[in-house]
Amino acid sequence: MKAGVDKVKKQDGAGWRVLISARVLLLVGLVNILSSVSKPFRRRVHSLETFMPEGWPSLAAAGSIIVAVMLIVLSFGLARRNRAAFFFTQILLLVSAALSLSKGLYFGLAIAELALFVWLFAIREEFYARPVRRAQVRGLIVLAQITSLSLSIGLILMIAPDRLFGGEVSFTHMFETVLRGLVGLTGPVKFMSHREQDIFDFTMPGLGLLMVALPLLTLLQPGPPKPHLSAEDEEGLLQLLNEFGGRDSLGYFALREDKSVLWSTTRKAAITYRVVGGCILSSGDPIGNPDAWPQVMHAFMDLALKNGWTPTAVGCSEEAGEIWVRETGMTALEIGDEAVVHVADYDLENPRYRNVRQSVRRAVKQGYVTSVMKSAELDVEMRETLTLDSKKWRGNATERGFMMGLGRVAEESEKELVIVTTTKDGELRGLLQYVPWGKNGLSLDLMRRSPQADAGVNELLIDATINYARENQIDDISLNFAAFRSVFERGAQLGAGPIIRAFRSILLFFSRWLQMESLFRFNSKFRPEWVPRYMIFRKTTELPKVGLAIMRAEAFIGARKTESKKTTSLG
Repeated sequence: MKAGVDKVKKQDGAGWRVLISARVLLLVGLVNILSSVSKPFRRRVHSLETFMPEGWPSLAAAGSIIVAVMLIVLSFGLARRNRAAFFFTQILLLVSAALSLSKGLYFGLAIAELALFVWLFAIREEFYARPVRRAQVRGLIVLAQITSLSLSIGLILMIAPDRLFGGEVSFTHMFETVLRGLVGLTGPVKFMSHREQDIFDFTMPGLGLLMVALPLLTLLQPGPPKPHLSAEDEEGLLQLLNEFGGRDSLGYFALREDKSVLWSTTRKAAITYRVVGGCILSSGDPIGNPDAWPQVMHAFMDLALKNGWTPTAVGCSEEAGEIWVRETGMTALEIGDEAVVHVADYDLENPRYRNVRQSVRRAVKQGYVTSVMKSAELDVEMRETLTLDSKKWRGNATERGFMMGLGRVAEESEKELVIVTTTKDGELRGLLQYVPWGKNGLSLDLMRRSPQADAGVNELLIDATINYARENQIDDISLNFAAFRSVFERGAQLGAGPIIRAFRSILLFFSRWLQMESLFRFNSKFRPEWVPRYMIFRKTTELPKVGLAIMRAEAFIGARKTESKKTTSLG
């Protein structure tokens, strides 16, 4: 496997050739379009019509525009090393060269297209990203949809208004006019109104280009694998978590239902991941023995490169970040801090915890009662109540979480989950769920409360958790993740520079929707240790794409889809 990984990494190191080829292909497509609509082209058409069939140069120009659009779309697939994009490009470059000659004797453009064909053939081994079979079906569906829509719009444009044509016009002639209009040609039916003719002439070629571009984009879009986790794999992950789970508070979240699993050959380490928007995202540290992390990291990069995905590790610790950077050559960026409360340091009577003490005592006076138990101790009725109330309190909001979220409540099979509840007058008002963090730690998974709950309920629940931890030899509790915590803290200090203050202002604006500052302020009440978390990525130009993928994975953008798991084993 190591030799194969080195080969792929070597190919990725020569990525400038792929990138330049993609940009040149994009330029060729644009030049083809400009050459087909420019005034010099019209003069060439007039001279060619003397020895070519009537209308042929115009037909070749229409075909050249369609092929050019396809080349522009393919240039993005080519940049992702998509093998299907490479084969389509080779065919279309030959077609485009022939059209360049037949539409106006553009010898220079034809030579450039043939030269690009030869160049791409010479570096063909660098296009190794496997096409996704399911994308072919999606492409056909999109093609059928856009074709039906285009034909319907064309026919509506012809039959909806009154007095458009002179004399009898058959449906066959109208349908032929629509089809020819999709490629920019005139049909047997002519409009009496110049305004209606212009609308038709501009609309139909645009729809024709969409008929070409959208299915092709769908075909070349990197598709995510279908997740699946067998009982054997889940057992293997749990064994690794029992042995090494104390290293990373996010380890247990590897068991999310929307993650796939990548094993090392020795099964001593594993990485869980999800593919979103062409990015393969791993969360937290690799699971298992740190000595085996480099092997599974190389396997992760190998999988990403072979499928044309952008590799990213989200929320890893400093230890794992250093290994990622060393083994893969990627770059690290600090994205925030995890709040870790050390149980031995927490003292509600200490003046440092004054705000927490006031909130807890106020909630107790209002009649709130807390209860802490493990999931194994819950009966069926209580499980149903927790699940139903949790969903009801969430309302129409999307279930968020990828890096620090399990996505399920009080599962009977997960006996080590710690459930903390509070009731008032016998009615459930708040809920916290913790997952195990090794043998002596807990990691917050879910924090939810009733809309009728009073202020201070969350503080009361966390205080109850810490008291439970002190009685059960639990040393550390991981609370929420505070994104860009250092920016909020340093940006508010006296003497902060203009850059950090501007960045803080931007984050404050987005905090209206993402609750970044409020989480930081809430966590700060418990005087936690702030443990930095990092994002590992290849290059700065990929940050917008990666950032969007992370937002989608965390469900800040779009809706959550329920998926099953998939396991990949290296051998």
